[in-house]
Amino acid sequence: MKNHLRKALVLVTALIIFASFTVVYVAADEPPPENSIKISSASMSVTKNKTVQMTATLVTVDGGSYSIQWSSSDTSVAKVDQNGLVTGCSIGRATIKAAVPELDISDSFVIYCVRNSNLLLNMLEKRQRLGYRYSYDDDYYYTDDKDCWQYAFGFTNIYDLVAPYILLEYDYIRVYFRYNNLDWMIQLWKGQYGLLFYGSEVGVYTKKMSDKEATVFTHFKCPEEENWLDIKMSLYHDKKNDGNYEFELERPYDKYWWCTGFKAGHLRDVEPADELRMTTTITMKDEEMAALFAQGLVDCGFIDCGNEQALIHDKFYVDGKDVHIIWQDISEAENTMAIKTTFGVLAASGVIGIVLLLFIVLGFMFLGGGFMALLLII
Repeated sequence: MKNHLRKALVLVTALIIFASFTVVYVAADEPPPENSIKISSASMSVTKNKTVQMTATLVTVDGGSYSIQWSSSDTSVAKVDQNGLVTGCSIGRATIKAAVPELDISDSFVIYCVRNSNLLLNMLEKRQRLGYRYSYDDDYYYTDDKDCWQYAFGFTNIYDLVAPYILLEYDYIRVYFRYNNLDWMIQLWKGQYGLLFYGSEVGVYTKKMSDKEATVFTHFKCPEEENWLDIKMSLYHDKKNDGNYEFELERPYDKYWWCTGFKAGHLRDVEPADELRMTTTITMKDEEMAALFAQGLVDCGFIDCGNEQALIHDKFYVDGKDVHIIWQDISEAENTMAIKTTFGVLAASGVIGIVLLLFIVLGFMFLGGGFMALLLII
């Protein structure tokens, strides 16, 4: 009987303690309400000479009605009226601000003024697709290599062999070397990516050491983050076929395993893609790695010019861990499409290629490949 009484007292005590904590929690002071304002917009960009409507949601403690003051940080790029209607004026970006001075609150929204609206840009704004992003500053598309589905698939040379049949016509070079108990491959691409884009890429790949020579089926993995390299890449285009290479885009110096940039448009001649010129700086882990990579460039046909002053196309120089390259004419790409690549031929071969690719993918996936990476731009 005493045991039952003791258990009952313990239970009652526990319930009282729990109830007291509950009361204390309920009675605890909640943060006082605050005034706030929040800007929203259906678009991150406004086309030049067009408008976009901004909306400001105002929440006030006293429920009063206040006037919202709109302003632009650069009216030469985008101006805004007192109803939040933004008008694009010139290419660039501006910060749109909504403020209520009486309540000392404000919010801001960065708007980009672009030359022309297009379906791809609109799609990217509403939802970033397949790991691709858009640079408003330089008007180009790129792959977010830090968060993209392609990372899982790695690389094998057969991708480049099949690429022309799905409308990817590009030049490439591959640099192989062995460093830190890994086989490395650094590949550069530039050329036509489908009917809508041209651009350039730098990719870094690794695999376990092997004495076997790399073949078309040798599979490299996308490297672990510790093996990503600092890379800067710029692309230039001889648009008028007069030897004047105009700046197209620049990917900032940062850590990458896959550094990409794509512009909307079509090259005059898709093969070879020598109307495009890539400049890139790749920072290796140490001078030993830089020397190994440099020898690989020489094996590909590049010339070590020794210093920045002598650097011209298809040459490079090494500065400590940094390897600076200008690439234009050299290419290891094989002409797998023997007929002239007109629009009709490209479209027909694209359909045939995709059908063939479906069969190849099914077989190759069982071998641990990753053929889906061939669809990177289509």
